[in-house]
Amino acid sequence: MNPITIETKKLLRKLLRNSESHKGDFGHVLVVAGNIGFGGAALLSSKAAIKIGAGLVSLATRSEHLQAALSFAPEVMTKPVDSGQSLENYLDSPTVICLGPGLGKDYWSEQMIYKSLENTHKNKTPILIDADGLNLLPEFSKKLPLPKKIVLTPHLGEAARLLNTSVEKVKKNRVSAAKRISNKYNSVVVLKSHETLICKEDKIYICDKGNPGMATAGMGDVLSGMISGLIAQKLSLFEAACLGVDLHARAGDIYSEKNNQQSLLPTDIIDLFARVINE
Repeated sequence: MNPITIETKKLLRKLLRNSESHKGDFGHVLVVAGNIGFGGAALLSSKAAIKIGAGLVSLATRSEHLQAALSFAPEVMTKPVDSGQSLENYLDSPTVICLGPGLGKDYWSEQMIYKSLENTHKNKTPILIDADGLNLLPEFSKKLPLPKKIVLTPHLGEAARLLNTSVEKVKKNRVSAAKRISNKYNSVVVLKSHETLICKEDKIYICDKGNPGMATAGMGDVLSGMISGLIAQKLSLFEAACLGVDLHARAGDIYSEKNNQQSLLPTDIIDLFARVINE
């Protein structure tokens, strides 16, 4: 295995804007997320997508979260969506879909993933799948053709479920596991753990940044929003995954060096985007 290196500054230069830019130049992320009791995950992903530079971000979530979403991120266009039929109204306009944070596993979740997979395959829209979207994916991949442009962001347990194997076997050879998932789902894979791996077929990037303070709920939701926002700005799926992971980890290290690991929150990562982008 010969891991690649990424040129962070070169990738960031691709995001520079000219004076005649408008919001439509920087894509539209639709976050499909946030079942009842899990609204925070949806809000973190949405906020991260808009903060990293997506031109527009919409959030399709349970109606119970509307007021909280407007308070937390008024920049995000929040749509109360309580059925697959209502989701259909919002699936044709985005340039990338982020599916899964706080999705849960019930009838509503199943409608969200079914409609999202069906639409992204039809429209050739990129889709990032995280969290319970990954837990539901093996079942739905038997029913529907998968989208052609897909990013999967599993932690070790989710990776084991995607491969129908044990966490111990994934841990023993993470590179092999990431490649197998990439090949099985024809996807870019972000295998989250210590030294997160990004894989597309035989191409591997290993992130050597980050710290144990990032092992807290919501960190993956922020990362999903970041990567989706970078895809919206026309980076390739692999470039967006590598840059998103790198900036996410850098932000975690900056916070822990200045403060400590124990108090690091996902919102602290979002607050540090401006600094990590400018360094």
